[in-house]
Amino acid sequence: MSDPDPDIQKQLRRGVLAAFLCYVLWGTFPLYWKLLSHVDPFEIIAHRIIWCFVFTVALCALMRLDFLRLLRDRRALRFLIPAALLITVNWGLYVYAVSIDHIVETAIGYYLNPLVSIILGMLVFQERLSRLQTVAVALCAGGICFFTVNYGSFPWIAITLALSFGIYGAIKKKGGYPAVEALAVENTIMVVPALIFAVVLANATGTHGFLAAAPDGIDWRTTLLLIGGGAVTAIPLILFAKAANSIPLTLLGFIQYVSPTIALLVGVFANGELFTLAHAVCFGCIWSGLALVAVDALRSNRLEQEQRAYEDALPPDVRET
Repeated sequence: MSDPDPDIQKQLRRGVLAAFLCYVLWGTFPLYWKLLSHVDPFEIIAHRIIWCFVFTVALCALMRLDFLRLLRDRRALRFLIPAALLITVNWGLYVYAVSIDHIVETAIGYYLNPLVSIILGMLVFQERLSRLQTVAVALCAGGICFFTVNYGSFPWIAITLALSFGIYGAIKKKGGYPAVEALAVENTIMVVPALIFAVVLANATGTHGFLAAAPDGIDWRTTLLLIGGGAVTAIPLILFAKAANSIPLTLLGFIQYVSPTIALLVGVFANGELFTLAHAVCFGCIWSGLALVAVDALRSNRLEQEQRAYEDALPPDVRET
């Protein structure tokens, strides 16, 4: 057996590091947005888009990436316009959920996201569910139903977060465009509405966080936090693209659960949210479903490796036939 290629091993290590950094950042997001709890959530959403646009366009200029080519491409816009709308809904709802102390429910949403991706893979990409994946989806559906009945209200935040990001991911996969340029285009599509909204909201309410007056001058802390929201938004998405291109999806899927686990811990221990029996049963069902998906993915990966090893061992003339 030959030794592993050092370049491949180096790429794998970098991909794993990028994935962990990405999901740790996403998991600790609530701590950042809670620093802006005194600002209207809709203003935060508008500035998140505005400064993410500035950051990604500057990054494209620095890296000499032509994102305008995608902006002129009609096929690209058929994918990136709905993607921009969906990620805006996802970002906005996430910030709103944090502002009303529903961090634990956001964790439920992002635990559900991989299973939404499985269902979308079946519906959009004609992928077939295995028996274990079918059981996993049923377990998660049962957990959500139990949570809904016992929690007293439908977990619309969790469901909408899972659906919006799951569909966003499916659209991005279908389009297949480069991560940084595509993100720049998505923000370009939404930046004008975001600018208008930010100005109208400030004029309508008479209160705003950006360049707001404070007793000793401008409130620079709030202003810089709003500006920093652009980089905070863009960097994990770029790290995600780097990881997805460098490591197997099975491994990336395992690392993915770092994010909602951190969010759950932040919600309960840092934000003081209750963790009820309904939460416990819901999370238990979801974790059980995820365990089944992980076992199924490992088994499928092992079978594929065994099949490749068998084919590589065949004589060339037999392999060609």
